[in-house]
Amino acid sequence: MKFDPDMHPTKYRMIEVANELFEDPLQPFPTAERVLRSSGTTKGSLYHHFKDFSDLIECVQILRYEEFASFEINAVTVAVGKIENIETARARLFVELRSRQALSTRSSRSERALVIAQSLTNERLSTKIAAAEERISQLWMALYSACVLRGWTQSNLDPRSVSIIVQAVLFGRILIDLQPEEIEIEEWLSVLEQVVDAMYFSNRLAI
Repeated sequence: MKFDPDMHPTKYRMIEVANELFEDPLQPFPTAERVLRSSGTTKGSLYHHFKDFSDLIECVQILRYEEFASFEINAVTVAVGKIENIETARARLFVELRSRQALSTRSSRSERALVIAQSLTNERLSTKIAAAEERISQLWMALYSACVLRGWTQSNLDPRSVSIIVQAVLFGRILIDLQPEEIEIEEWLSVLEQVVDAMYFSNRLAI
């Protein structure tokens, strides 16, 4: 997980440990005692860097949420600015998209849905998730602008709307996880790729 390099070391350590506890399937939900004990920090440090223990947990939830949702889209956007061939850029993006649609990432999708649900009744978490969503949307908007600049897609669409549509389709994978009848993953990926093509590579066949 990526952290802010300018973050105070003690705060970094508490978040790091809490995240490790989240990832341990054999352990219960992290408690303040376990985080403090495992990180070697004190309750005073906890309340110095966070408003309360729930604030720490929310920060970890948002970091995990944002990491999964944004994956390597920033790297892809930078790469698109350097790649001359539309097929190469498209293939690079789809590799990343497919990695987040695999069955092995089901728990991460469920965790993300849980955070969204919790934010509906938690104003502080809602504020944090809104900031994270804005950062994620900005990455998708930057990718759209890069594709427009390269002449790979139409330029008359609202970048933010494009961002939201693509994110919504990607998040739709969680509905497949809930389907009583199994859907072939390649069928789903085919639909996903057509949506992404329409948004980011609509001029592909004309080039």
